Amino acid sequence: RYLRPAACIALYASPQALLLLLPLCEPMSKIIDKKAVVARRAKLKAKCDIEIGAGTFIHNDCQILALKGPIYIGSENLIEEQVVIVNNTTTPMIIGDHNYIEVGARIESLKIGSRNKFECKSSVAAGAEVGDDCIIGAAVEICSGDVVEDNFIIFGSKQ
Repeated sequence: RYLRPAACIALYASPQALLLLLPLCEPMSKIIDKKAVVARRAKLKAKCDIEIGAGTFIHNDCQILALKGPIYIGSENLIEEQVVIVNNTTTPMIIGDHNYIEVGARIESLKIGSRNKFECKSSVAAGAEVGDDCIIGAAVEICSGDVVEDNFIIFGSKQ
């Protein structure tokens, strides 16, 4: 059901989740630690480097899109279904260790610290930053230019 690819080997899943290897950045590679788990239906689209650390689990229907710049995901992260992680800039995106990204969240920020929780359908825009030990509540949107400092909890209601 899930693939455990060897380190430094491109992952090819079913035809529906074929990973696109488009060499537009130098060097372009997908480095998936041998202790990471990437579900068959997860989509990794790499025009630049994608690196996934040990113990990170990427569920089905996630999209990790390194469109213009590399994405580095640390160790022991849990990335649930329908999460979208996009780097649409030439600057590297770095996601720390021990983050929990829940269903439907969208991450475009280039700097995500460690031990954070992003609840369902939360969103962090490009140009925003999230420090360490933060909780971003369900459906909360962090806008470009915002900086969430260490140990912050952000939640809200549309009512």
